[in-house]
Amino acid sequence: MRGRHAAGDLGRRTLRPATFSSPSPSPSSASAGAFGKEAVRADLDAAVAAAGFPEGTKTGIPTPDASADRPTTDKERAREQVVARMAACGPVWSSSDSPTSGDEDPGKERRQFHAVLAGLVERGWKETRPAEQVPLGERGSMVTAAYQKQGWSLYAHHTEMGLIRMATITATEDACTSQFTDEELALLED
Repeated sequence: MRGRHAAGDLGRRTLRPATFSSPSPSPSSASAGAFGKEAVRADLDAAVAAAGFPEGTKTGIPTPDASADRPTTDKERAREQVVARMAACGPVWSSSDSPTSGDEDPGKERRQFHAVLAGLVERGWKETRPAEQVPLGERGSMVTAAYQKQGWSLYAHHTEMGLIRMATITATEDACTSQFTDEELALLED
């Protein structure tokens, strides 16, 4: 199934909100009354706010951080181009990726992450892959889940590694991600 891997790994580079406009919407989102990017963003923003995530979180379309190392190989450049094209397929929300002080409640962000997922279900997102915790070595874990709604797929990740706790939620329009070849999607998995 094309697109199912696409949003889960939008890059290993630091991401920041985009400052450019998206390409033309696909025919499915251009029709009157269709569930489009703004409706997806509204669902995501409402669920994040209801879960009580603090200021400093961001929504938008990710782009590679300009301060990050530039790709040096043809494969890295091709991957960066695919990441940039994929970024136009939908919004991304990410919690702060700064280390915590250790004095904070270590389970608070995970509970908020699960509250965001519950908020998305309340807004009509259907769970396609239940939340699952996967160990990351001896000192960390990642919780992943997937949802769908009206031609959109949403991928949610919460990572805890030592003092670092970060949640990322990526929504992509299925019609947009279906335009990628298997070879392009494989670049995202490398």
